[in-house]
Amino acid sequence: MNNLAEAAVKSLRPTYALINLKNFEHNITLAKKLSGSDIIAIVKADAYGHGVKTTAGHASRHGVHDFGVATISEGVILRESLEDNSARIIVLGYVDPNFYSYAYDNKLQLTLFDSGYADAFHSYLKNTGRSAGVTVKIDTGMGRLGFKPSLNLYEFAERYPCFKVNHVMSHLASSDDDPEYTSHQEGIFREFISKYASLNFNTSLYNSSAIAKYKNLYNYTRPGLFLYGYVNGSANVPLKPVMSIFSKVIHVHKLAKGESVSYGRRFFAPNDCVIGVVPVGYADGYNRLLTNKGAMYVENVRCPVVGTVCMDMTMIDISAIGESAYGKVVEVLGSRINATEIASSVNTIEYEVMCGISDRIPRVYDYSDGSIK
Repeated sequence: MNNLAEAAVKSLRPTYALINLKNFEHNITLAKKLSGSDIIAIVKADAYGHGVKTTAGHASRHGVHDFGVATISEGVILRESLEDNSARIIVLGYVDPNFYSYAYDNKLQLTLFDSGYADAFHSYLKNTGRSAGVTVKIDTGMGRLGFKPSLNLYEFAERYPCFKVNHVMSHLASSDDDPEYTSHQEGIFREFISKYASLNFNTSLYNSSAIAKYKNLYNYTRPGLFLYGYVNGSANVPLKPVMSIFSKVIHVHKLAKGESVSYGRRFFAPNDCVIGVVPVGYADGYNRLLTNKGAMYVENVRCPVVGTVCMDMTMIDISAIGESAYGKVVEVLGSRINATEIASSVNTIEYEVMCGISDRIPRVYDYSDGSIK
């Protein structure tokens, strides 16, 4: 039994996700090269479904010192798992006042986006005799979170002496497909930060799509999906997808012409065919909208999904292989059918495909030294 097979057996399930950390390293290196700067690695949503404890730890050991998460719980999990206790972890979303002490104790940097939030966190720091580094977010046109560009950062610093503003950021709304609006947002951001150069803070604006398409002018970029091998838009960059999902054919049966498959009888065999059952379904993140649309690969043969995708199982037409497909490895996601194709099939984006892979699918890690765990 080889390392991969042994690791898959240890996963206790024939369906597993293989995370290629060598490809992850490649994407980190590429992000830094294109950015011409350090990066804040975005590892929210369990590193976009790739497993934050292992991927962020691997990134940390390969020169990444700054991370972004969405929630305090993600930040605490990351802090507890990182060997580098000095790594900066920025919580990009909201933290409730009840949890400020947890954020402080775990050295999580909050992102302040309005006066009410800033008031509440500053009151906590003042009342406990503490100070903290913070990120200030400016809304340059995303229309979601952020102070208006009219914010006076000098007055902000005077009003909140317990804050050390070490990072100012904004977020691009459509860097994948709207260069005119991206330029508009960037102009607002550059004008804002140019007023406060004496305050000596770091800056970041570019997300994954912007890294792939524009020249970075700031101290950091914030790659997210980019690190995992995908980017929205038409940019041509040599990314390497990090996750593959494999399963196997656990049952084979013949279907006569006119017979149906699965819930709702949404597929009727146009001819006699052979059906294979694969133990992966929508509870695993294999979208139910792939019903009669998706495909998987068995022995390099593309096998269409037939019938309704079930919670735990999906049926595929293996007629081109026949009953010998029983027990064979199935590529659910990988080099021949990637997240871009799946996303297109169900009218969504790669982000949703990757983040939707549930933790019911075990992650198996292929390290750059060839070991698999």
